[in-house]
Amino acid sequence: MRQSTLALVLLTVAVGVGLFLVKYRVQSLEAQLQTLNRDIAQDRERIHVLRAEWSHFNEPDRLRALAGRHLDMMPVQSEQVVERDRMEEKLPERPETPSDQLAAESGDNAGKEFRP
Repeated sequence: MRQSTLALVLLTVAVGVGLFLVKYRVQSLEAQLQTLNRDIAQDRERIHVLRAEWSHFNEPDRLRALAGRHLDMMPVQSEQVVERDRMEEKLPERPETPSDQLAAESGDNAGKEFRP
């Protein structure tokens, strides 16, 4: 009987130590879970703020005002729109410069600007 009592006591101590270790491991994992949930909530809040900012920055009236103030652009006139066939006659004539002539004569440098 003495050996069985000793075995039961050792088994009880081992189970107690095991439960103790499991308890603290679970508490550690729960703390990590709470941290992750808090981070997720903060990220969702940030995403909500970013979406609100995005929609404010992309308001058409605001963009139109900024473009008018900073881009110096004019609306397209109907005379500026032409068919592809008539493109050559609408473009102003460009005088040929010596660098254009040299680039045109050199077939292997086609499309590259010549600089002496």
